[in-house]
Amino acid sequence: MELEIKTLAFGGRGVARQGGEVWFVSNALPGERVTVAEERRRRGIVEARTLEVLSPSPWREPEPCPKALGECGGCDLAHVAAGFREKAYKTSLLGALRGAPEALRTAVEAAAFFPSPWHYRLRGRLHWAPEAQVLGFYAPSSHRVASLEGCRVLSPGTLALLPAWAESLKNANLPAGELEFLEDLPGERRLLLFRGLFSGELPRLPGVDGFWGIRGRGWGQRELTLELPLPLTVPVGSFVQGNRFLLAELWRMVEGLVREEGFSRVVDLYAGVGFLAAAARFGEAQELTVVEVSQRAARAARANLPQARVLSMPAEAAVGQGALIGADLVILDPPRGGLSPAVREAVAAAKLSSLLYVSCDPACLARDAKVLMDAGFAVRWAKLFDLFAGTHHVELAVLFQQT
Repeated sequence: MELEIKTLAFGGRGVARQGGEVWFVSNALPGERVTVAEERRRRGIVEARTLEVLSPSPWREPEPCPKALGECGGCDLAHVAAGFREKAYKTSLLGALRGAPEALRTAVEAAAFFPSPWHYRLRGRLHWAPEAQVLGFYAPSSHRVASLEGCRVLSPGTLALLPAWAESLKNANLPAGELEFLEDLPGERRLLLFRGLFSGELPRLPGVDGFWGIRGRGWGQRELTLELPLPLTVPVGSFVQGNRFLLAELWRMVEGLVREEGFSRVVDLYAGVGFLAAAARFGEAQELTVVEVSQRAARAARANLPQARVLSMPAEAAVGQGALIGADLVILDPPRGGLSPAVREAVAAAKLSSLLYVSCDPACLARDAKVLMDAGFAVRWAKLFDLFAGTHHVELAVLFQQT
């Protein structure tokens, strides 16, 4: 089957139409003619993979990671050249935001874009397959683990250590599970957390400062410090944005917003260890309320922001107890599913001047934005951050302000 690709869907697949059906084709870009192999079909939608590119797009990366085109599922947009990532992201986002308020779509079209170099990951999860003695990412649409020789997203230090780690895990008879890693900004120090069923002693691994199990057994250090304008302590297993190169841009966005607008009272509803709240503090916010459901991350936030009020509870409980009252700025960086109905309604009903919403799922953002804009908020600007270079995931920050 030969197809002409018209656009790019959110999720990284090229889109074509043929015989009344919509085709979603992996490793295909707008403007290309490709031959494809059908993989699955349902109600007028066909999923397929590219067999041959007959006429390549200018967007196409001439030398993509060879494992990204079928063997490893870690990077589904590795075939997009760095100079065309912005176009690729905006094309896919605007498609996903088709039903969103027009002001949001306009802001995304005009959004500033912050690209990322390779080797950006300072945290992530690797899968351990003891039967194959492989430590890596899953293959596409599979639970088969692909090895990571030459990986472009891991730091060179971690990449070089993977074979020795796999050998040590094999010798320790570690069962299948996930190995979560955390690095410092230079990629010189690292911690590991094993997510799996294991009651034995975790092995000593080269280049690792601490190795812990999800149930608390382990050795070495449990946390690292990210040397930001305000140093940030991060325990392994806790949430912090995972791109070592773009942390500074996210920091400057929040610091500059707080400083320029003179915001004094800031609430961060999904704070993790307090990264965005710390940027607000550096921007001279006087009163901080930090909300984080994870007790481990909340403890780190208290250490990172000793002057802040830290609420270790779900965001739903915090807004129910009045956490939004008196805030000048509310920062929202929710999980992929966006705001829950309770939080969405509380934020829309509160008398707030400004909201900074950071999202990795445009469909959920569109849903939440409609409610906010119906409540009187307007979109002031949007910014795109290539936090997961090589993948279809992109971080979209939107500033909403009351009209």
